[in-house]
Amino acid sequence: MRLRSLTVCLLLLVGTAAAAPAMDGPPEAAETRAHALLSQDPPDWTGARQAFRRAAEAGSATAMTHLGWIHEQGHGVPRDGERAAHWYSRAAMAGADAFALKVAWMYLAGDGVDRDRERAEHWFGHAIDAQHTPAKTAWASVLISDALGGRAPHRVFQAKGLLEEALDEGQIMAAYFLTRLYMEGIGDHPVDDQEAARYARIGADHGHGQMQGWLAFMYQQGQGVDADPVLAAKWANLAAAEGDPLGEQLRRRLDENLDDEDRAAARRLAVEWALGRP
Repeated sequence: MRLRSLTVCLLLLVGTAAAAPAMDGPPEAAETRAHALLSQDPPDWTGARQAFRRAAEAGSATAMTHLGWIHEQGHGVPRDGERAAHWYSRAAMAGADAFALKVAWMYLAGDGVDRDRERAEHWFGHAIDAQHTPAKTAWASVLISDALGGRAPHRVFQAKGLLEEALDEGQIMAAYFLTRLYMEGIGDHPVDDQEAARYARIGADHGHGQMQGWLAFMYQQGQGVDADPVLAAKWANLAAAEGDPLGEQLRRRLDENLDDEDRAAARRLAVEWALGRP
């Protein structure tokens, strides 16, 4: 009788184990499940969120970013910027450096969360410390904007250092802000026409229409470079082709003032530059 009771208990235990859900596998499996649920028509937002949550709690930074997106956009849940920022912040701490920058912009702009300059600066700093290059340009742009508004004009030198690093790392937009620093003398930064022209040339050579327009103006005026109406017209033509208003204005003015030979030379130089781009 005792043996029969033991047998029944063992069978019940086996049955219970078989009926119980399997232990969670690696986070990749949960994420795969989540994406499968999202691909359904209509998406199973609740199931996907639960699967992403399992993967996130197992340490998946990408699952954390998906949870942030779900809460930010309100997919299957009410929109909740604070929850979104929570998950984006966790993702950043787990190595998704781009989301430190996203959280920084959220707090700076009050996008779904209360404006918080201190928190914003913390997350900009986190991304910069992680060597996330776009964060260097982004934070520098904030410091420059501050200086334009009369706030902490001395921090433009911190901005310049970050921009120089970012440019060395391939962020061409850094040249845009460096040109402005030297061209406009923002905050405590001095004007230097030659440096402004040097950075404008970097941006122009990479196809940035506004910097092409600036460079055209510099060649027209002899500002930081030797005056050269043909080179001015070359860069004005290229800037105008990119839709830059200054470039279009200069193109028309130079077309009126150049003789046929110089006008043709400028157009030839512009075409050669365009065809020579990688």
